[in-house]
Amino acid sequence: MPELSAPYSVVITTFDKRFDAFLVPLLAQIKSQRPGIEVIIVVNGPAKGTFDETYRSNILSYVSRFPNVFPTLFPSFQSLAKMWNRGALTASHGRALILNDDLELKSENGICFFDHLEAAMSANSGTFKVNGSFSHFVLDKRELIEVGFFDERLLGLGEEDGDFYWRFYKKYKKEIPSSDMGLIDNVQSDLADEGYTKGIRTASKFNRDFIQNQKYKSTILRGYRGMFDKKVNQVLEDEKQYPYELFYLENKKNI
Repeated sequence: MPELSAPYSVVITTFDKRFDAFLVPLLAQIKSQRPGIEVIIVVNGPAKGTFDETYRSNILSYVSRFPNVFPTLFPSFQSLAKMWNRGALTASHGRALILNDDLELKSENGICFFDHLEAAMSANSGTFKVNGSFSHFVLDKRELIEVGFFDERLLGLGEEDGDFYWRFYKKYKKEIPSSDMGLIDNVQSDLADEGYTKGIRTASKFNRDFIQNQKYKSTILRGYRGMFDKKVNQVLEDEKQYPYELFYLENKKNI
């Protein structure tokens, strides 16, 4: 297998209801396969009520068992777009494997998931999906800056991947590629925070309404479909998010 030209980080988004069933085994699997890898864990807070102190204690205690794991805890509910952005910004390396927490990473006959992943990362220099899904994808930080960060006006969960996919195509005139690989299972848990209004499954109604009624407009001529239901054009412009991140990347060596 060809060696990677640069190290990468792992970013996991999670919340209290998925601690024991999902985060605990997932982090153990990651660290059994790549013990020294940098893992950024972005922990969401509740949409209603206060952060569970027992959960806070348990997750901090658990992640402290492993080297090179760095948690960020939000006291109150934040968008998945913000969690992905903050995870990527926190990561030390130029690329990050972004993971949902409801995944299983396997190892068989001396080969593990990360062996497959790293072969794909050597073959694909930038951003790409794993098995066609944004439940697990590799994000290139410079492409994130050039395309524009995940839209934090999407205040809940859902549509942030389709919006980024659409803007990626607009920027580069190509779609985000996908790499198929085994030894990873996506459980697709329906466990969700109870405090926000749902649309489809665990996705937020707010996010879908924002995308369909404010940011994009359906069109018959021209336009691009991407991951959306039909061809659309963008009618609401994006604000510049994290405008100094490129300056940081280019100048941090001079500090």
